[in-house]
Amino acid sequence: MTDNAPRRKITQQDVARLAGVSVAAVSLVLGGKGRISPASVSRVYQAIDALGYQQKNTVDPSPDIIGIIQPYHCAFSRELLPPLSQALQAAGKSVMLMYSDLTDGALLAASDHLLKQGVQGLVLCGQLGHTTKVRLRTQARRIALISVAAHLGAEAVPAVRPDNAQAAQWAADSLLNENHQTLAYLGGENNSLVRAERLGGLSVALGKVGRAFNPALSIACAESFDAASFAASQLLKNTPRPSAVLCDNPTVLKAAHQVLNSGNQASKWRLFSRSVVLIGFGECAESQTMGLTQISTPVADLAARTVECLLWQLNGETLLANDPRLMVAPRPFA
Repeated sequence: MTDNAPRRKITQQDVARLAGVSVAAVSLVLGGKGRISPASVSRVYQAIDALGYQQKNTVDPSPDIIGIIQPYHCAFSRELLPPLSQALQAAGKSVMLMYSDLTDGALLAASDHLLKQGVQGLVLCGQLGHTTKVRLRTQARRIALISVAAHLGAEAVPAVRPDNAQAAQWAADSLLNENHQTLAYLGGENNSLVRAERLGGLSVALGKVGRAFNPALSIACAESFDAASFAASQLLKNTPRPSAVLCDNPTVLKAAHQVLNSGNQASKWRLFSRSVVLIGFGECAESQTMGLTQISTPVADLAARTVECLLWQLNGETLLANDPRLMVAPRPFA
């Protein structure tokens, strides 16, 4: 008899009791209004998740609508958006796009707006700061959530990202197999996490053959042709001289190529039996036309994996932040 009894409907009073707040506070949190402390907001959404409370929406969620939140002035997100939209449309989804700055409040406002429109999934593009509250909101509503970024971060949301370390390791392994003795890394700013991940991969490759990376062979610079040209000139004066250079991005690759082929440098390097080899990271049609070697994780691959992750969640699968499927392998040399 007890087993067949209908389950009592979970109410806001139940949520308030478990969260240790008032019913009015629960109502304000769910409505996205009022001044509620972050700790109280977190307890409310944790209680909602624990109890399985289903909020009554003014708009029923649609399995055909996916919301995308993109930060302003983010080059990575601008490149990602076209293939991501195409991949979602190919999967039969409609796209709703919103922009946000990097503040916590702006991200919450953008996500709340999309949730009220009835989206069935959210994609956070680029590094959007604190995402814990967004995750709690989507969990309470059983909404699929995924982010996609250029590098590994500390987000609370599972993030699709390129395997920057593996890309550098592949490049270094190839050069070491060709008996290059001195490998250098050129470009990227000192605070770049992408650069840090690639330097880690380079160090792993060198460690496998019993060598340590020389920090003097790593020069950071801004992503401009002039800055990269100056940095390349400085690197080529280094002792020990590099026999191969990993270039952080296409601008650095083209600048280093020009420096190597300029009159003075070309004459200088003809004194040596072996020319300097360049390998660049990223996608660049001009570099490919010039015959320069590149290794990349295309944004189309990141977009395709992001849509796969959304579909897995929409089909009821749980996706954890450490799921290996979130990492997208680089493409071999072009």
